Amino acid sequence: MSHLAFPRRWIVLAASMAALASTAAAQTQSHEVSVTVPATIGLRIVGTGTGPRSVTFAYGSDPQAYTMAVEQDELLTPTAVSRFADVQLNVTRRGRWRLHVEASTFAFTGSAPPTGLALSDIQVIRSGPQDAVIGSGGSATYATTWTLSTTRTEIASSPNPTGGWRSLGFSGWDYRLAVDGDETPGTYTTVVTYSLIAP
Repeated sequence: MSHLAFPRRWIVLAASMAALASTAAAQTQSHEVSVTVPATIGLRIVGTGTGPRSVTFAYGSDPQAYTMAVEQDELLTPTAVSRFADVQLNVTRRGRWRLHVEASTFAFTGSAPPTGLALSDIQVIRSGPQDAVIGSGGSATYATTWTLSTTRTEIASSPNPTGGWRSLGFSGWDYRLAVDGDETPGTYTTVVTYSLIAP
C-alpha cells in the first residue's frame, strides 16, 4: 500500500489556516449606544401662505354688516385670516404646564382720538375640539372662551406631558368682535401673544 507524501510546508500551512478560521469564528466585538432625550416645550401657530399671521375685521367696505351687528347685538366674524389655522403645543417635561394669552394696547390710526372700542370687545370662542391627551389627568383645565386683555390670562394647563404636538382646537377664524356703534372710525391694531410656560 502506498502512502501519499505531502511536503512539510503544506502540512504547516494547512494547520495555520485551520487555526485562523477557528479563531476568527470565535471573536466578537461590541459597543454601547446611548440616547438622551431632552425635556422640551414647544408652541406654534400653524398656517399656510406667506407674510405675517393676522386676524382682520375690515368692515369699512361692508358698513351694512357692521350696522346690523350693532342693531342685533351680534358678534362680527373676521373678514380675513392669514397663516393662523391652528395653535399646537408639545410638552415633554413633567410638572404642570400653563398656556397664557395677552394683548398689547391698541395702536390707533384715524383722525380723532379713539373711543368706544376696548380690547375686551375681542374674544375667542373655540370651535374645534382640543386633542384628547390635553385635559387628561383630572386636574387639567382648558378655557372654551376668553377675551383679550393686557393682563396675562391663563387659558389652558395640565400636570401631564402632551405626548407630542397637540391641537388646542382654535384658529384665527374663532375670533369675534363685539361692536356698539359708538366706536371712533379708524384702524385699531393689537398684537396677541400666546406663551407656554413649563417647569
